[in-house]
Order: sequence, then C-alpha cells, then structure tokens
Amino acid sequence: MSVGWALVALALLPVVVWLLAVAVVAVRRWLRRRGDEGTRRLRLARMLRRADLVVVPTSDVDLPEHTVLEVAAEAGMRFLGYERPDTLLRRRVGVFVRVGGPVDRVIRGEGAEADAATSAVHAGRVPASG
Repeated sequence: MSVGWALVALALLPVVVWLLAVAVVAVRRWLRRRGDEGTRRLRLARMLRRADLVVVPTSDVDLPEHTVLEVAAEAGMRFLGYERPDTLLRRRVGVFVRVGGPVDRVIRGEGAEADAATSAVHAGRVPASG
C-alpha cells in the first residue's frame, strides 16, 4: 500500500465512523420498537412502577404522548415534563413522579414545614449545638 492510499483511507475514516454510528442507532431504534402497542405499554408500566421519581427516554417507549400519559395515570404517576430537547446526540426524556409520594409532596410544597428540619439536617445546614 502506498502512502497516498494510506492518506486517502485515513481521510475517509471519520466518514466510516459516522456511517457506523448511524447504523448502530438505526439498529437500536429498530430493536426498541419490537412488539405491538400492548407490549410497549406493559414495558412502560413496568418502568413506572419502580420508584417515586422515574426518568424515561421517549425513544425507549415509542408510544404516542396521550398513551404514555394514560399508562402513567394507571400506574399512579404524574408527568412533570421533558428534561431536555430531542437532538441527534441527546434523547428527550420524560420525568414522572409518583402521585402522593415524598418527591411529589416536596414539589407541591405540602408538608414542607414538617420536613424542613429533617432535610436541613441531612443537607448539613443545621449548626452544631454546644
């Protein structure tokens, strides 16, 4: 191999890497969309049952927004909003919180007075007595 061909191959390397990355993203998206709508709804419901605060990438769910909100309501979750915009390099994620859970109470400001002392102690903002 001559030096000229080596330089051409080196110059084309970024293009090949980008094409490979696009192929990987396409395959991942195709694999995520397996199953019918019922299967995807069940997968979302399982994600939402795990914690009081759940962050779900929208591309992992691949359901219409009204269906996502319906499944979230059935799971006892409330939709807070999207964390970031959907771009090529960063996926948009939906943020859900369990209705009536500790995170939801803090967000709504309910019980903030009772929990203020506890949270201040945990945050290290209470001066030491003595």
